[in-house]
Amino acid sequence: MAAADNDKKTGFATSAVVLSGLAVIVFVYAISLFVQGGFNAAVSREYQAKVYDAEFSGDLVAAEATQKDILEGPVRWLDQEQGVVAMPIEQAMARVVESGKR
Repeated sequence: MAAADNDKKTGFATSAVVLSGLAVIVFVYAISLFVQGGFNAAVSREYQAKVYDAEFSGDLVAAEATQKDILEGPVRWLDQEQGVVAMPIEQAMARVVESGKR
């Protein structure tokens, strides 16, 4: 009853303003959660498309095959004057072990 008397004196409905303010805060918070959820879903879809579902181009596959052939290929000279040779790492490690046993 005292609140109603106070409203009549000042013309200001305190309880209505407080409840409206709380409602606005809850509404803004709910909207922010909704927008954040949509953003996270969009980021997840983008990541899925770029990382997991990406198709490899023919150029990339060909380059990887060429590099694999070079790495696993036979022993070859890179610079014969300097004595630089390219060979598979397993073969090079075996040669180092053999030279250490001598």
